[in-house]
Amino acid sequence: MALPKNSSSKQAGKKSFWTPGRVVLTLIVVALISALGLSSCNSKEVATNNAPTNRATNAPPTSNAQPPAAFVNLPQELRDTKLQTLDGGSLKLSDYADKVVVLNIWATWCGPCRQEMPELVKMSNEYKTRGLVVLGLATTYNEHDDQTHVKEYIKSQNVPYKIIWDDGTLAMPLVQAVQGKSVIPQSFVISRDGRILKHFTGFSAYSTPQLMRQAIEEALNDKGKA
Repeated sequence: MALPKNSSSKQAGKKSFWTPGRVVLTLIVVALISALGLSSCNSKEVATNNAPTNRATNAPPTSNAQPPAAFVNLPQELRDTKLQTLDGGSLKLSDYADKVVVLNIWATWCGPCRQEMPELVKMSNEYKTRGLVVLGLATTYNEHDDQTHVKEYIKSQNVPYKIIWDDGTLAMPLVQAVQGKSVIPQSFVISRDGRILKHFTGFSAYSTPQLMRQAIEEALNDKGKA
């Protein structure tokens, strides 16, 4: 039996929606969204108040929005906590009271962390003379307590800044302070007077370096404790 003319025309209209032009446009939009998104990995044990501990898997891209100003005051007790470094030494955040600090939580197995590290090296070299200190933070649980592997990776990447070897003493309070999630990389721009000015989650090659440089410039230009 032949279909009524009006039914045939409706079906023809539905079939013609996905024209070659619309297909190409849709693919372009999807590609752009994917390219501009932030990438991150789930941390193994960076527990927070509102995020459960996760196994090490790839996390989906998150929104590519400018990070909000955090303005979280770090407790003096936390700033004065003695922390072990990968080279066998120790440090405290309060050692850098006259510096602007960028602290980056990362892991050797995290792809976005590995992509971000060369940018952090550039920033360290670029802003060091102006009063910036970059610190990496590797956790014992994310690295299976294997210092040797982390040292070899740091050496291979010619990383000039210090790496904190943390058991969660610093990582957990930092992430909790900004109500963050258990993902890496995470970076904190900390002012001279111990405030978290900006908090970055994940890494996007298209936006993170620029936004982090803006935050660093703002912190360095704040002469309140210069």
